Amino acid sequence: MTTHISVQRRTDHENEAKLIIFDFDGTLVDSRSLIWESHRIVFAEFGLPLPLPADSLALVGQTLDVILAQLAGPTAPIRDMVHAYDLLLPQLRADPAFAEKPFDGIAELLRNLSFAPNAVLGMATGHTSITVAPALAALRWRDFFRTIQAADMAPSKPHPAMLLQALEATGVNPENAIFVGDTTYDMEMAQAAKVRSIGVAWGYHGAERLAAAGARHVAYTVGELRTYLQAVLDD
Repeated sequence: MTTHISVQRRTDHENEAKLIIFDFDGTLVDSRSLIWESHRIVFAEFGLPLPLPADSLALVGQTLDVILAQLAGPTAPIRDMVHAYDLLLPQLRADPAFAEKPFDGIAELLRNLSFAPNAVLGMATGHTSITVAPALAALRWRDFFRTIQAADMAPSKPHPAMLLQALEATGVNPENAIFVGDTTYDMEMAQAAKVRSIGVAWGYHGAERLAAAGARHVAYTVGELRTYLQAVLDD
């Protein structure tokens, strides 16, 4: 039997809006193939040695310019490389072999949350607006999110600006917000913004690192994440 986020009507006190902000890569979607292939093509284009997959994935969550400065070195043509990624990503996403794939159960979770009367959904991602928007359109998820904070709108994680802007955009207080992510950058950003956090163990940094970085809970399955989020909505 499928478990759903409860949508029953509540009292005015219980209906106080709860903002649930999600990271994208590694939290909602598996983007490993897209990351590896885009690195392979762009690093070859600029005549740079290809970074190891483990090194690439360890940096996911930060903005692309920050990631490239660490992988390619600060003297690499970072701005030109970022532009190359912007041009390449739509082409790779058109190929099912490389397009982001939602983790099992995530699409249903987002749909159910979107019907919860006191839930407001947001996103804070290391993608830029022009790269995340087509991905959300392809997944048919754009209407789920009241606010989307992207890399061209704020400093890279773990700076708290994305979460602070999401709070301002929705009018929700920090104590009524929670951030869901898969990296230590996500957990540190939440702490800096004084927002509760839930880590997901199926992403890029693993459960132990997430807990050490301040995650209030770590979900090992989407079912566990659903349970934690239901508790937030019921609080």
